[in-house]
Amino acid sequence: MTARAKTETMALDPELLATLYRGPIELEPWRAFLRALAKTAGCDNAAISLQLSRKGLASVTLWAEPPAVDPEVARTIHSRQAALGDLDPMSNALKRTGEILLLEEVAPREGLERDEFYLEIMKPYGIAQALGMYVAEPGGIECNLGLVAHFESFRFTARHKALMAALRPHVQIALELFSRIQRDESQIGVLTSTLDRLTIATFILDGRGRVLRMNKAAEAKVDRGETFRLVDRHLAVGGRTDSRKFERIVKEALLSRIENSGAGLVRAFRCADPANEGLGILVRAIERERAAPIDASPGAIVYATDPAPGATFEQLIAALFDLSPSEAGLAALLTQGFSLTEAAEELGLTESTVRSYSKRIFAKVGVSRQTELVRLILRSVAILG
Repeated sequence: MTARAKTETMALDPELLATLYRGPIELEPWRAFLRALAKTAGCDNAAISLQLSRKGLASVTLWAEPPAVDPEVARTIHSRQAALGDLDPMSNALKRTGEILLLEEVAPREGLERDEFYLEIMKPYGIAQALGMYVAEPGGIECNLGLVAHFESFRFTARHKALMAALRPHVQIALELFSRIQRDESQIGVLTSTLDRLTIATFILDGRGRVLRMNKAAEAKVDRGETFRLVDRHLAVGGRTDSRKFERIVKEALLSRIENSGAGLVRAFRCADPANEGLGILVRAIERERAAPIDASPGAIVYATDPAPGATFEQLIAALFDLSPSEAGLAALLTQGFSLTEAAEELGLTESTVRSYSKRIFAKVGVSRQTELVRLILRSVAILG
């Protein structure tokens, strides 16, 4: 009977699957799964080799139990692996998602003892016998999941292949989850970087009013005790009058999301308590994704600024993004839909000067196109004007 046929009747241990799906959120991804897999298979070790990019980056290998190799030797092996990666006999043989092969099916023992990659990379890690499976996910991450035995006398059988075949669809889903988490964390990093470009204090609250993110300007206000403080992760404003008003509008913004009326809901006020020195505070509800958990996802953005009374749109843009007056004037025109040629004519500047200004604006704001500039200013902070 083939491994594929056996897969249909093979029952996987629910705890083994649980460790597989928990893997993407572990501090050491899939360590618990690999240990459970090695135990289930009755072999010495198990590993996942992740190819995160085809652009010259070495794969990342995660082990159930780190091989007993001196750290200096391990660094040398890793360096050689990066140089010899294209010669890996198992990786070269495993080409199709779900394909499963034994090391001895890839190369005979006498051939391995003359193989540069096996001698320098695999043998020092105690790999005498191995069984590998290749899995790829749509986002581009490729994976070799392997079972390892330290002694040539150990034999992987058709049942081991059936175990791996049964795991294949679950491994693919777990890889997709891992890819999504990595992508989301990368996007959060970009968001945080963008927030830090703002010279205005900016807080992102979750659906319960707890602080998810704050930029450096906001951190400085909290650290100095200027108007804002954190109480059990919740953002609070000092002063009796301002505190009550702030709590009310935050509650209103978060409640509006539950009622599906939160898109574009904005509430703003200028602080009245003397200690807060007329600080302007704006709370904007964040429209929630239909399937996103209400409490854990971003629920509202809080901006705090103290521009001079009657500040113009250009002055506000300059304050928010640290732009010069000329740059802010151009940014305001671009936000209103002016082309660079039209903006040059409006400002009485040459087109080459305006192009130079626009490059500096895009660099400071952290965008690359005019549409992105308009979206960032209008949706995020221009409402403060």
